[in-house]
Amino acid sequence: MLVFVVLGNYLTSALREAGIDCLCLPRHFKCRGDIAQCAAVWTLVGRYKICPGECSGVPVAEIDGVVFLRRGGGRTCGWELGRRCENQVEVQFKPPARPIIVVDLSLWEEHTRGEKHELVEQILATLGAVRRFLWDGNLWITNAPGEFIELLNLHARGLVHKMGVFDKMPQLENPVVLDPEGPCLFTEEVARCYSEFIIGGIVDKERTAKSATARLAELIGVSKRCRIELRGSRVGVPDRINKIAEIVLRTWAGEPLEKAILATQAKRDRVYRLMWEIQKRAGRSQGGYLTLSRKALEEANWLGAPWEEVELALRKLRVKILD
Repeated sequence: MLVFVVLGNYLTSALREAGIDCLCLPRHFKCRGDIAQCAAVWTLVGRYKICPGECSGVPVAEIDGVVFLRRGGGRTCGWELGRRCENQVEVQFKPPARPIIVVDLSLWEEHTRGEKHELVEQILATLGAVRRFLWDGNLWITNAPGEFIELLNLHARGLVHKMGVFDKMPQLENPVVLDPEGPCLFTEEVARCYSEFIIGGIVDKERTAKSATARLAELIGVSKRCRIELRGSRVGVPDRINKIAEIVLRTWAGEPLEKAILATQAKRDRVYRLMWEIQKRAGRSQGGYLTLSRKALEEANWLGAPWEEVELALRKLRVKILD
């Protein structure tokens, strides 16, 4: 089983080298994923510090020989993760400089007001996706206008972050653009061989943005454009910026590409792909409606969609199941 702890491994290794084998977490410490990963991110962005201090707590995780405690009695520990401390311990751990997820906003002005708000929301979700593997420094927002900063402050007032926000494109080492119409195929090898993965900051909910990513790639001067496919088709591949970033990072971290795509699919993505798979296998009766055997339905659902989504796909297509 693949364990998605990347930055957290750097922290626990540094703690062990500093002679720290336990760490007491703050009372209001919030973490939806791996505790070491969250602790590493919050330490790097300056939200918490590693401090000496007698505390006690209940062990909630042990990662690479370091025990993390929740306050409330139990084991005693001489180290804590706190907001303030007089004798902060400088634990030296340097996060990986690459890969970089780049969201480029060269086409910002083509968006409607509503699309701009949606774009900011997707970028905030992308920050969350990046933090599951690395940290803020591995996310760049490039060619960002002043209006983006205003909307970012509006949507995430008080957000503590250190993602790179640039009004131009910084120097890139080995970039590739993720383009649904790209001539090359995004593979596991591509995920591990390139340094910067550029995602177009494009939302087209209120208008048609034809070949927008190709135009964006030309504007920033990157020729390598790759599309993500699921078993030979783009149907069912998530298209939200944060989902694309998560697919890239999962694959970079060692997960098979197909598994990464399936793990990030939303209900809508699965239903659309399931409808596509059913249509490929369905026959048509004399009455004109689609028919499908139960065996063919099982084959169509290699996605592993729950039955309620299978039923929804069948209803949308008005398919009759043959016993």
